[in-house]
Amino acid sequence: MRKSWLIGSLVLLFPTMTEAYDTYGLYANFKKVGLDLGTSKVSNYREYENSPNTELNENTQGVLKGMFEFAFEYEQPKYRWDNVVYAEYGKSKIHGNKGRDSYTENADKLQFLSEYTYKIWHFEKNNSDLGPFVSAAYQTEFTTDSDAKRQKVARLQQGLKLINGTKGITDFHLALVEELDVTYNKDDDKLAWQVGFTYKYPFANKYRFEFESYFRDYMSYSRYEETDFKYEWSAIAKLNIKLNDKFFIEPYVSYFRAEDRGNNKAGSNVIFGVAAAYSEVFEIF
Repeated sequence: MRKSWLIGSLVLLFPTMTEAYDTYGLYANFKKVGLDLGTSKVSNYREYENSPNTELNENTQGVLKGMFEFAFEYEQPKYRWDNVVYAEYGKSKIHGNKGRDSYTENADKLQFLSEYTYKIWHFEKNNSDLGPFVSAAYQTEFTTDSDAKRQKVARLQQGLKLINGTKGITDFHLALVEELDVTYNKDDDKLAWQVGFTYKYPFANKYRFEFESYFRDYMSYSRYEETDFKYEWSAIAKLNIKLNDKFFIEPYVSYFRAEDRGNNKAGSNVIFGVAAAYSEVFEIF
């Protein structure tokens, strides 16, 4: 497992160079900078109160969070190299007995990701490309919540990926996932497989329906930790409504479900909400 981390890192640092064209180059992409307001329903949250995953360890009602997603995207005829920063943080106000209010986190995530995809097959129908990919990411949190530990996970994915689609299935991946979890005092190496996709359907000029989902199934662990997930599944459906070239609103419904090794019950989180955000792409060269 350690050797594959080294190989993946070398691929990311030294991508294969190909002939460049004027339509390709380096872009700074502010994918989403905005606020998210909604309401959530968490099932079996008491069983997951010690989980480092903030989506399952609190029975929150109102959801208010800030979001930031930025990427440097380097596109060439034979490959694409993305470097992404994703952050979200939010708190909920819970009304207690006798007027005693409290605050709890409803979102806390900070992730750095570098991903390289080599293009082998091109599909003219939706202008998509398919080929092998490798990605390296580090995921953590801004703060700790309740008695849970701050999540700290390094993740390597290697597999097959579809990118650059303009309509229908615009993104698809099937990958082997290796994780180095340093959340607790002793490191935990995990091995999983994952499948995920994005579907987009634009209509009436300013509207776009989107559905994103992934499923990750863990196959092996280096040691026992009761809060380690056996599997996790995430899905979100949203309607992107353009206000102009830079701003949009996005009503959505999301679902997250997972089961850890210390429970026979799965925890889940359903959120109904709306996001208001800014998005813009700048060509660097």
